[in-house]
Amino acid sequence: MSYAETIVLDVRIGQMPQVVSALSGRDGLAVWVSEIGVLNRVILFRTAGTCSELLEGRPELLAAIPKEAVQSVEVTSWRVISPLLPAGEHGSIYEWRCYEMKLGQAGDVEEAFAAAVPGRLELSSLVCGMVSIEGTPRLAHIWPYADMNARLEIRAQAVASGVWPPRIGSNLVAMENAILLPAQGSAWS
Repeated sequence: MSYAETIVLDVRIGQMPQVVSALSGRDGLAVWVSEIGVLNRVILFRTAGTCSELLEGRPELLAAIPKEAVQSVEVTSWRVISPLLPAGEHGSIYEWRCYEMKLGQAGDVEEAFAAAVPGRLELSSLVCGMVSIEGTPRLAHIWPYADMNARLEIRAQAVASGVWPPRIGSNLVAMENAILLPAQGSAWS
């Protein structure tokens, strides 16, 4: 089993270069900047074999964040529920999709997601699908694409063929989507 951590940073206007510079180039750390979605947002992503490994590395990573440049920090630990794409060059854009689940529905959502992923993987790769293990119950998945045109074409093909999206809508409270660009030095680029 694998685990992941996301750290969502809402950066003060004009401070993005300072934040990206302080965090990029770290082994195993994705640094993605929101291009479409909430602006001035950085999403950090890293994985580990155990939850303990994530927790061990967290203080050092949080200490590297330039506090004066950031308005808010949201840290979430996740359990990976799909194949995990290793760090590397996978695309020029990444799509982050995150869903807040109704209480008590995590098992049904995870099951439906797991059933739909194999068909969807025939169309494009997935960084990972994951469910939160703390705080609000959520499902998130991250997809790499060559560019926005590839994302639009693949998503349209997935919907038209019926392999995607998974049938989870009735179990959700809220949905969020963002298009992210990898910062220079990001482990997933």
